[in-house]
Amino acid sequence: MNNSISSVLSQIRFCPPVATADFYELLIQFGMNLVVLVILSVMMYYRWNRKPEYVFAQVITGIVVFLICAMLRWVQLELGLVLGLFAIFAIIRFRTVNVEVKDMAYLFMIVGVSAINALLHLSDCIHWIVFANVLLIVVIWLLEKVFFSNRLSQRTITINDTALLKPSKHHLLLGRLRDLTELNIVRFEIGKTDYIKNHAQIRIFFKDSGDTSFDDSLNTIDDD
Repeated sequence: MNNSISSVLSQIRFCPPVATADFYELLIQFGMNLVVLVILSVMMYYRWNRKPEYVFAQVITGIVVFLICAMLRWVQLELGLVLGLFAIFAIIRFRTVNVEVKDMAYLFMIVGVSAINALLHLSDCIHWIVFANVLLIVVIWLLEKVFFSNRLSQRTITINDTALLKPSKHHLLLGRLRDLTELNIVRFEIGKTDYIKNHAQIRIFFKDSGDTSFDDSLNTIDDD
């Protein structure tokens, strides 16, 4: 009986004790991952998207994923339990707002890079860890500069003059929108219109200076 208990205990792998090489290696990897999270979320995502709530979600998600993956290095778990832990991210739904594809791509990237930084051992795979992190940072910077550097910001407003919706008066509507918002509006789209109540939803597209904190995800057009 005692021999069987001893054999079972000998197969259990515990987390590395403090002041060991493995523990300090994990701390270094956590620091590297935190730096990458700050670069991707704060210095890059927030610079071009200006959504602080998503920065918060990305950083917290990255830290939690890193801690879970670090635990998996030292605790022997069943494959089903491991898959179940990561399946949680597949059912996360942001019910309060409509999450754009780009925002979800950033979140998926944060999960992936945190898993890479935690699961790979620094002493054996430092070249791959550095390559993966640098590659992601460079690719994201290039994509943001090429595809989103001149992206137009958008906002949804409501006007109480449906007579301006006529195609012959669109130039007057554009001038009215510019006077109301004091924005450099490039174009607009007409959304849900109620001719009885004499109001309509208009989505405007304008050149943004980058210092606005308006989140149009809370004020979308309903085209139904």
